[in-house]
Amino acid sequence: MKKTYAISNMECPNCAMILESIEDKLPGIRQISASYHKGQMTVEFDEEKVSEAQILAEVEKKGYRLG
Repeated sequence: MKKTYAISNMECPNCAMILESIEDKLPGIRQISASYHKGQMTVEFDEEKVSEAQILAEVEKKGYRLG
């Protein structure tokens, strides 16, 4: 599955890198691409290994807000 989420408080390229690091924390994520210019993050993941809720919880743990 591939989903794109709006992230409201990314302020620099480092923010995008922090979000992309979630890929290493959760099994089942194939790829994360984040853009602070667009204020969004696209995640490609295996729904059988990781849930959307787990991904979004990790985003919030990193200090970012959806929307």
